[in-house]
Amino acid sequence: MTIHLKKLCVGAKDVNELFRRQIYIREKYKETIHITRMYPKRYEELIDGGSIYWIFKGYIRARQNILDMSRYIGEDKISRCKILLSEEIRLTTPKKSRPFQGWRYLKNNDIPKDDILYDPLSYDNSNEELISELSKLGLV
Repeated sequence: MTIHLKKLCVGAKDVNELFRRQIYIREKYKETIHITRMYPKRYEELIDGGSIYWIFKGYIRARQNILDMSRYIGEDKISRCKILLSEEIRLTTPKKSRPFQGWRYLKNNDIPKDDILYDPLSYDNSNEELISELSKLGLV
């Protein structure tokens, strides 16, 4: 059974900043990766079609496919998890998510619907506050 991860996108206020950060990561590591401290026990279910759902300002707003996972030892000699992601970022309908540390598993029946493929040339984040307010009212 496929499962997913949800993760706070710390340090990026919106999808544009996530996209720019990942350009830098691809230039440095030659692949789109995310490093996290703990290695998921259910990694086989994650690499079997799972995605990472990114949370911005308390709402799931985007996702990327998880392609693979491996153990990674940093310069500080601490074992971490390297998550290989697709380059494509898909925007989702906003879904409220409470704060947490690290990541959490997300089952298929809890995921938000896909919206459109992120395009940095046409993405307009000027309505993010409005979307968040409409979502709080249950209208989105």
